[in-house]
Amino acid sequence: MPANLTPQYHAAEKRYRQANTPEEKLEALREMLSVIPKHKGTDKLQADIKRRMAQIKEQAKKAPAARQVPHWVIEKVGAGQVPVIGPPNAGKSALIAKVTHADVRVAEYPFTTQMPAPAMMPFENIQIQLIDAPAHSEEFSVHWLPELIRRADACVLVADLSDDTTVLQIEYVVDSLEERDVVLMGAEPEEREGFEVYIPTLLVGNKADAESADAVLADLQGMFGQRFPIVAISVESGAGLDGFKRTLFEVMKITRVFTKQPGKDPDLTEPFVLAEGSTVHDLARKIHKEILENFTYGRLWGSSGRFEGQRVGEDHVLEDGDIVELHTR
Repeated sequence: MPANLTPQYHAAEKRYRQANTPEEKLEALREMLSVIPKHKGTDKLQADIKRRMAQIKEQAKKAPAARQVPHWVIEKVGAGQVPVIGPPNAGKSALIAKVTHADVRVAEYPFTTQMPAPAMMPFENIQIQLIDAPAHSEEFSVHWLPELIRRADACVLVADLSDDTTVLQIEYVVDSLEERDVVLMGAEPEEREGFEVYIPTLLVGNKADAESADAVLADLQGMFGQRFPIVAISVESGAGLDGFKRTLFEVMKITRVFTKQPGKDPDLTEPFVLAEGSTVHDLARKIHKEILENFTYGRLWGSSGRFEGQRVGEDHVLEDGDIVELHTR
């Protein structure tokens, strides 16, 4: 039976994955439990949530030990956090250096990247945080990589179109992460087995100008075309990079919303970034808790309304590019 999980559930689940304290995790789990549809298809998921809440409460009773923040916990900034992963020599670091202009270490030999390194990629009016991650393969498995990806908003999986073993290498990356309950998918399935994490993922074929590129790309599409959106690029020539940015934005399923004050023009330079399917309620909460508590109604300009300046309530679902004027008591 399909779980039919709501955008509110997915938003709370993301807050749980990205939480740094037991209190933040408990708050997110409570919201997940309150908004999850109550039917047979979610019985196992509800039980998992309650089990995790009990575990966190039990751990909180014990004396806290001094803990250092793990090196793979990267503070999230911008519109979303996106690890760039893949097998050795696929061109992950070179891709990040090209689209962010960051000083990323790039070399011809494998395993150049040893630690996660963030860099900001501009896309239209937002910045997306890409994270350069170490190569992952049967010869060199990165034990903390699933934890890095688990906290992310999306993932980029880079394949080498000049290597005829690429399909096997990508298959290893996907399968090894799935063994740790981190499932890379183009879109989340309707049914959920349990507390596994589904991460929206874009498969990128690099070195599209290589002699073998067409054949290897066809193999990737045959194996993974039903699972991931796939784009072909050449970091060296720059071919396909604009399409890569646009497709990644679409995979992330985010909505950019602008706000305005009554009688004033909206600020169209820095949108609020929300999950696809978010409501006016979600926007008000993101701005400030007091605005949500005192909210009375909103006025809307944009594609989600029937007419410009439409009066809307907090349950109105927003679309990309909407402008909202929030009124409070």
